[in-house]
Amino acid sequence: MLQQKGFALNIVFFIFIMLLISFQKTVSEARPLEEIQKTGEIRLCVAGSSHALYTKMGIILAKALGVKPVIRRLKSWDQQFHGQGGVTIKEKSYTPYLMETGECDCYPNDLVMHDWRSKKLDFVLLFKTRMTIVVHNDNKEKFKTEKDLEGKQTAVMKGTTYHTWIEEKNTSDFAYNPVKIQFMTTDNSMMAVEDKQVDFTIIGADGALNWTRNKIKNSVVAFFIGPVTKVGWGFNKQDKNLQAVAAKFFETQRKTNSEFDAIWKEKVGITLSEYTLFLTNLLGK
Repeated sequence: MLQQKGFALNIVFFIFIMLLISFQKTVSEARPLEEIQKTGEIRLCVAGSSHALYTKMGIILAKALGVKPVIRRLKSWDQQFHGQGGVTIKEKSYTPYLMETGECDCYPNDLVMHDWRSKKLDFVLLFKTRMTIVVHNDNKEKFKTEKDLEGKQTAVMKGTTYHTWIEEKNTSDFAYNPVKIQFMTTDNSMMAVEDKQVDFTIIGADGALNWTRNKIKNSVVAFFIGPVTKVGWGFNKQDKNLQAVAAKFFETQRKTNSEFDAIWKEKVGITLSEYTLFLTNLLGK
């Protein structure tokens, strides 16, 4: 009788182990282009205030691949870079958990291609931009240079390039009079400036162009900060084939009257090709 129970327990244990292995294989493997095409779906993970823009653009990529788009909205911008412990460690090289497990195949978001992010993801360039300081028009004369930001109040989204820039300044140039940060979505940050709840916010030139032309009446770009930066979509470093397809896809979408042009016109207020020309002329690059 004891032998039968022992045998039965062994069988149960064996089945449990096999199921566990099967489960781990299912959820813990990144999905190359071949797997995406085989399953007929691409898993797109969007984040941030412009998630609707990113979703529409990602759907066009899925259409070009001939697969179904599976959209997942992430809880935070920083979640894109989380490791297995659920935190982002900038100085370490690793594959983000969502990419490693195959829960996300692509981040079709406007990701600034920072060196620390490149330790975790590969990027396909979509456009270039530069950070801008946006202030209320009544205060424009008070903001001419970076030094004018010291001790002021700002609102930015946590985990973004804008947040990082302020934190770095607060530990260096602004150490004796740091900027006071309130964390808000990009939309709420812009409205906080418009309503004079904070002194300034930071946003990319593409976003600033849209907001100051189409969404708000009393806020303006004071000046540019930082270098010209590259912006692209994030991919698993292992999947070079998907990156190559995306790069060719982007080439077609940068042309006038592309599907991306139509989406940008609707969501950003200017077409992608117009914005690219605007920034090229503005920066002389």
